[in-house]
Amino acid sequence: MKMLNAKKGGLSTGIINSAILAIVLLVVLFQLYAQLVPTAQTAGNTLCSSGVPLGGLFKSTGVVFVIIMAALIILVVKAFMPGGKK
Repeated sequence: MKMLNAKKGGLSTGIINSAILAIVLLVVLFQLYAQLVPTAQTAGNTLCSSGVPLGGLFKSTGVVFVIIMAALIILVVKAFMPGGKK
């Protein structure tokens, strides 16, 4: 299936569908992140204040949430990078 018509300079419906799907999935991913992370940070702060060993890793400025944010950025960048040759 050819995505780009070189003679006409137009895009096929396949690439337009892929772009729309990517945008929708990106919005859903960020909405999910925005809903779940504040609750998890509050739970991590409570865990840290209770005196659990290594509880500081789970507080809102801890390593766990830095790793989650880095993973989200890597996932978004990797999704929009062009694929290699098959």
